Amino acid sequence: MPDDEKILIESITSPHHTERVNKAKYMAMRHALLAALPEGAPGLTVAEANIATLPHLSEIEFPGGARA
Repeated sequence: MPDDEKILIESITSPHHTERVNKAKYMAMRHALLAALPEGAPGLTVAEANIATLPHLSEIEFPGGARA
């Protein structure tokens, strides 16, 4: 997959708001977040999720957790 390949994502909080993002980084972050989320309630706060995703991030896309 080319480094500059983009995909269109839609905001879940702002209907009809879309943005083009880097596909590789988006998929790496998605994978990390899904791996970090607990199976049951109550889930994670945004701050907790930011910390919990770090060990699951791709070193290729986010070296040392940079710009995560």
